[in-house]
Amino acid sequence: MALTAQGRRLTETNRLLQLQLASQAAGVGLILWDQLQASNLDGSTPEWLASNTALASRYYDESSRTTAEYISQYRAVEAAGNTAPVLVPTFDAALTAQILLVAGPVRVKNFISRGFSGSSALAAAKSGYAGMLRRQVMMGGRQTVDLTASQDEQAVGWRRVSDGNPCAFCAMLCSRGPVYRSASSAGDPVAGNGLHYHAHCGCHAEIVYGSWEPNEQEQGFIDAYQKAAREANAAGFARTQQSVLPRLRANGDFRDSPSVRNKTTQSDQDG
Repeated sequence: MALTAQGRRLTETNRLLQLQLASQAAGVGLILWDQLQASNLDGSTPEWLASNTALASRYYDESSRTTAEYISQYRAVEAAGNTAPVLVPTFDAALTAQILLVAGPVRVKNFISRGFSGSSALAAAKSGYAGMLRRQVMMGGRQTVDLTASQDEQAVGWRRVSDGNPCAFCAMLCSRGPVYRSASSAGDPVAGNGLHYHAHCGCHAEIVYGSWEPNEQEQGFIDAYQKAAREANAAGFARTQQSVLPRLRANGDFRDSPSVRNKTTQSDQDG
């Protein structure tokens, strides 16, 4: 975590602001979703895609801008006198349009090919699309941290900050601490993994100056990961994401763990 209490507050404030921006964008995206017509999916897609790409661009830039302001304030309390540049990424319209196209109309078509009616396919794809739009918006701030840390000689790196209710994959990445730097400059698979955020993910990022001390929850992530890694070794496997992550998920109480899913299912049945 940050060295100072004020730094920790700034990080949490920024994380919540990023979630707010993402939720606002997703809300508009759900309204725009109605532009897609099941009876004329190909014909209605171009206007829908243009509107959603513009929406993502607007909120991505806002996510980047507010995170840049946060970094400047954070440095003032964590690394006073630091004059490294705050680097803001450029929105990639072509890449974003492709991602939104796949998460939207292409996924609708996949549901239709599986026997869904047009209206049912639109309904089934809607929530997943909103999550992917949220992800693309929040990448503005996440990439701002990533790029800035890569050029900051005082920074140890950046760490992934959990939303408090992570899936096993996110908990695994959070447990690693400040090992991440820009994948483009590091060429490191661990550094690259830091920017793997899934739809609906609430994680964000924090630059670390000095030593990193995990909080109680993060220490729990570390302990759970080490237990899963030992189990993988005992079963004859090397410590890889493929061998450790399923065991971490099975052992833990993460959002996608069987223990949590079973509780949710039972609660739904009781209700």
